[in-house]
Amino acid sequence: MEKIEKLNLGGVPEKFKDEGVFAHYKELVRIGDIVEAIRDVKNGEIPRGARVKITDILIDPKPNVRGFAKRIKVEGYAGDYNPKRFKKVSE
Repeated sequence: MEKIEKLNLGGVPEKFKDEGVFAHYKELVRIGDIVEAIRDVKNGEIPRGARVKITDILIDPKPNVRGFAKRIKVEGYAGDYNPKRFKKVSE
């Protein structure tokens, strides 16, 4: 049985999940927030103006570069998306 080595990321992904990630105009969004698409996302998969709820935040280390790739999952759509394509909706 092969042993899979886990990366020691110093708790950074968990910190992003708790504190949130930046959306359009550096608005902090968290799981459960309602966001609106500022333009068509992934070739019209999510149309401009669609309001969706964030269900999960995905954090992965960037290969060969410092930093992390941040993506969000939204309710009602499969796949993950760039949080900068959305703005937070105040309700």
